[in-house]
Amino acid sequence: MKQLKWREIIFNACIALNGLLLILVIFDRYLKIPAVLQVAGRAHPLVLHFPIVLLLLAFLFEMQLRAPRHAALQQLADGLLLAASFTTVVAALMGILLSKETGYDPAAIGVHKWMGVLSAFISFLWYSFRNQIRAHSSRVIAAGLLSTTVLLIAGHQGATITHGDNFLLSPVISADKGPEVPLEAAVIYTHLVQPILKNKCMSCHNSNKAKGELVMETTRLLLKGGKNGKLWDTAAADLGLMMQRIHLPPESKEHMPPRGKPQLTEEEARILYLWIKGGAHLTKKVTDLPGNDTLRMIAARLFKSGEPEDYDFKAAAEQLVAELNTTYRVITPLSQGSPALAVNFYGSSRFHSAQLKELEKIKDNIVSLQLAKMPVTDADLKTIGTFAHLRTLNLAFTAVKGDGLRHLSSLQYLKQLSLSGTGVRPAQLSALAPLKDLRSVQVWNTAFTAQDLAALKNRFPKTDFDLGYKGDTVIAKLSTPVLKTEQRIFKNTLTIEIKNPVKGAETRYTLDGSEPDSLRSPVYTAPVTLHKAATLKARSYLAGWITSDPANETFYKSSIQPDSIRLITPPSKEYLARARNGKALIDGQLGKENPGTREWVGYREAPFEALLFFKAPVTISTVTFSSLVAIDSYVMPAHELQVWGGPAVESLKLLGHSEPRQPAAPAPAYTTGYECRFTPQPVHVIKLIAKPVNRLPSWHRGKGDKGWIFLDELLLN
Repeated sequence: MKQLKWREIIFNACIALNGLLLILVIFDRYLKIPAVLQVAGRAHPLVLHFPIVLLLLAFLFEMQLRAPRHAALQQLADGLLLAASFTTVVAALMGILLSKETGYDPAAIGVHKWMGVLSAFISFLWYSFRNQIRAHSSRVIAAGLLSTTVLLIAGHQGATITHGDNFLLSPVISADKGPEVPLEAAVIYTHLVQPILKNKCMSCHNSNKAKGELVMETTRLLLKGGKNGKLWDTAAADLGLMMQRIHLPPESKEHMPPRGKPQLTEEEARILYLWIKGGAHLTKKVTDLPGNDTLRMIAARLFKSGEPEDYDFKAAAEQLVAELNTTYRVITPLSQGSPALAVNFYGSSRFHSAQLKELEKIKDNIVSLQLAKMPVTDADLKTIGTFAHLRTLNLAFTAVKGDGLRHLSSLQYLKQLSLSGTGVRPAQLSALAPLKDLRSVQVWNTAFTAQDLAALKNRFPKTDFDLGYKGDTVIAKLSTPVLKTEQRIFKNTLTIEIKNPVKGAETRYTLDGSEPDSLRSPVYTAPVTLHKAATLKARSYLAGWITSDPANETFYKSSIQPDSIRLITPPSKEYLARARNGKALIDGQLGKENPGTREWVGYREAPFEALLFFKAPVTISTVTFSSLVAIDSYVMPAHELQVWGGPAVESLKLLGHSEPRQPAAPAPAYTTGYECRFTPQPVHVIKLIAKPVNRLPSWHRGKGDKGWIFLDELLLN
């Protein structure tokens, strides 16, 4: 009797839960899920395995029921069906709650959601009408097959959302891996980096499940980044967000890939690091790297050479090779014991044509010649044309115009030629027609068009002409402009140079913190002179290239230096040593967007209060509090800033105060200066106060907690 009572309770619960499920499905678009129910939604993956197993077991038991004599078996089957019905509707309800979180593609989640709802209804109806269904074996088979089919579809869609496309079937359909890529044709991003992202990252960052609003399926979306900003910064010491997350401890919530997912191997993490450090190029080939480059050596282990060669020439004398090796001309064997040599030139200001002439002593041994960004001219191609065994020649971004290409027509072994960024015109390539082994010619950032390449294909049927893009990949991305100055704080004026290494790129800038555009913002033509504090942003533009990321730096003017400082309130205990009794706040050292760097001094339990002293009276009209805002770390703008001043500590009066604007939503960390202006006053002493936020806002993950304020410098004018 007790067993029947429990079954009745669970069955009534199933009726209520299925009714609730129906209501939630109908009014899905209006649902707003509170944080407590989000926790229940995230338990969906923990529960969903129960209904799968229970429904399949119930189907097997139902197939065994043929006569009333199986009473015990029938009771067990009833229990399995009821348990399956209950767990299925619970899993479906949790799935509805989980689907309301951001990061899921509505179209992809829709099929999975409806299959889950359908599974709940089918299992409930199966239990409710189990006796009528058992009357005919065909009904049992139909109910079982229907529930199994719906479960398989729901499971497959769920696996696709969680683990990426074809997760369920990939072991049996992955036999066709595509053609093996030889080392000579391998592109660093396409063949080294992208497979890592696909295998270890895209299960959470795809168009179906965009965790953190980040999608990695195309290069355009990869470059866009997610809600926390760009994935990498080649100018940063830690190379940006991606490498930060990879190197966090595995138990950290922010560690990527998250716990429970396949982790990066040491070699995979190394590949990503070296790729970003090298500029994160999307079209650069492995063979464009120097022979002794670490990433190229990794690639050499992973890819086989397309055509292993036994060179029929003798090795050059070791002493001769050693004599020709210089700091700016590095000569290395192609592999250990090989007579073939690779030559790489560095330092364009040190290059001269005589250095090529000197290589004639080993001209029969040179198979790879890297001259990218050297001031090589068409006249120098006459010398290069004598290197009879040359296989790879890189002339990218040289001064070659194309008239000298005829001197290369004798290089019968030449396979790869880079003419990117040169003045070569399509018609001039006819001089290379005799080269039957030529397989790859790079011509991105030249006058070539897709129509030109179509015409060349008839004449060069075995040659791949690379314009620098494939699919949605644009030719190349401009390097971020470099702001050339060694200081960010100045007393009177500051002159800043803005550089971009790509020839012909136009750089535009702003000084008010707004984003520069290609139409209205000033064009950089001469060094910028600052007379007051400014936030300089600069972007580079060039037709046919992806616009660069912005260079972004804030510069502060501080024309008055206090003679001493005394902290009235000490910082939080972990920052006492950093503060150095307040000297860290007037030493001219600014921090970066990382709260862990040594320049920052933090306050939380008490407001920041300090006295600044001057031996002689000074007239002050502004005080700037250089601050960090790192919302995710609870570091917020100050709630209020106050400046007091006067002839002595005992006679201070309020000169000015301000209330910095508070963020309205999560954002990446940034540094800024909060200014407090007032009528100019002569003072011997000023007292500065910065009050932390007492309660974090309701949208913050730490809502209700106290906020921090982080200061690194006090600037007086």
